[in-house]
Amino acid sequence: MLTDILVASTEDIPAILSGQSANWPILKFKALDNMVLAGLWSALGVTTATEFEGEKHLRAHTQERWVFEFPEDFVRRLSTAQSEAIPGISAVWAKHDEMVHMGADGPAIEPVVEALTKFAREATSQGKRLFLSMSL
Repeated sequence: MLTDILVASTEDIPAILSGQSANWPILKFKALDNMVLAGLWSALGVTTATEFEGEKHLRAHTQERWVFEFPEDFVRRLSTAQSEAIPGISAVWAKHDEMVHMGADGPAIEPVVEALTKFAREATSQGKRLFLSMSL
């Protein structure tokens, strides 16, 4: 599964879904799907993070591509996470079932958490949203 995190506007969803390339800020990952990211949201202190695992935040899809919008609370928590908190957040996230299955450990995923916090700050400062695009 290829996964991209994008800073974009809701009006960009059709272009994201079609796979068009644009000048959106983008982070590219493999296997960082909505279930894995729900674990990060949980590590940020949310007890209802499992809602990101389902279709509640699914904005568009085809048979091979899905576009999810990060919940506002998720983006807010990411954007306000302080650098000194990243090791602790990463350690908690690494214990999430999906991350354990991937063999992740806290120190190895700290750069991912750092990148996502920066992206959340960028989206917030531009008045845009964070999207997760997943494709086969």
